[in-house]
Amino acid sequence: MFAATRRVLALPAALAAAAALVTAPAAHASEEPAAPAADKPAAVISLGDSYISGEAGRWRGNALNDDGTKWGTDLATTCEGGSCTTDPRRVYGDTHTSTDMCHRSTSAEVVSAAIPGLTAINLACSGATTRDVRQGDASRNQPNQLDLLRAAVRDHRVALVVLSIGGNDLWFGDIIADCVKGYLTPFGAYRCAPNWNAKITGYFGRLRADVGATVKAIKEVVNAAQGTGTYRFVLQSYPSPLPAADGFRIPESGPRFAQGGCPLWDSDADWARRELVPAVAAQLRAVADDRDVRFLDLQDALDGREVCAKGARQATSADTAANPVPGAESEWVRWVVTGYTAQGDLQESMHPNYYGQRALGACLRLVHERGVGNFACRNTPGAGPGRMVLSPLLPSTVD
Repeated sequence: MFAATRRVLALPAALAAAAALVTAPAAHASEEPAAPAADKPAAVISLGDSYISGEAGRWRGNALNDDGTKWGTDLATTCEGGSCTTDPRRVYGDTHTSTDMCHRSTSAEVVSAAIPGLTAINLACSGATTRDVRQGDASRNQPNQLDLLRAAVRDHRVALVVLSIGGNDLWFGDIIADCVKGYLTPFGAYRCAPNWNAKITGYFGRLRADVGATVKAIKEVVNAAQGTGTYRFVLQSYPSPLPAADGFRIPESGPRFAQGGCPLWDSDADWARRELVPAVAAQLRAVADDRDVRFLDLQDALDGREVCAKGARQATSADTAANPVPGAESEWVRWVVTGYTAQGDLQESMHPNYYGQRALGACLRLVHERGVGNFACRNTPGAGPGRMVLSPLLPSTVD
């Protein structure tokens, strides 16, 4: 539903300017002398998984067309003289290779936030678990994000750290795959929710411990470099990629797989949206409180803009690269690859797309501007991703 391991179903400015902002410090940076503190540029640094690395940033909406520019939705495709070429590296740079599928996109949250005066540094990687952030995993091409952070803080003064993590620890990719399997099972006998609910809730204690250890490790790196109290730290939750049952514009008996890209039964969609996503947000909020960092609740950020949501639409033949489906009308989440057409990488599925990432970036910018406090972020109905709004959160009720 949110993040996934490499190449499996996932549970998410000008290109040159954005690429310059998305930096991963070289491994040998630790061999160089650190810059004097007064000379270091200020930075906002993101760590974690696919929902903050920028997974699915290639897609400006969804379209049932695999020819040309996919009706203006594919930012990796350019056309000239009637001929089109596609290269995902236009969006993901060198994080789209056979040995690196971190998918740090040009519209990733930390880049889209465009916080004045702060250089954006994206260290997150699609597929990352809490363990990967702290230790990496060479066998899965997962970088050690703490090592990347140590390199980054040598040449930057950290003003803001933002972390998205935990979804892969809770097998969200496997959950979505299982829910899709249930929808496609003959006679509709299988539902994924009963198979996963107890397992997920039974793991919450371990999740809080692992996320807490990750927050602690990140703080230790930055504290050692520049001291405590010199930066802000935001832990964020996950936005729901799918609506609850009553929010689907396609009935469960309709073409949710063939055309919609949202193949879930109503009962499973209700469980995911009304139980799983809020429960995970509550666990992450508890970690934020325990570790004394700020919390950004994103569970409702994409309401009405999810895959197959009533308030959104897919692109049509009337949309083009020059005049794409507007953000105020588009779906803000990459669909599950449908039975009608296959596009892109499976790991992009069920992640905030270009519009969704811009929305989350706006949330991050607003939270930074507030300075202190915990907030929920939501979109403005009928408006584009730049019109996000914050509301203060009440004290947590999770022990």
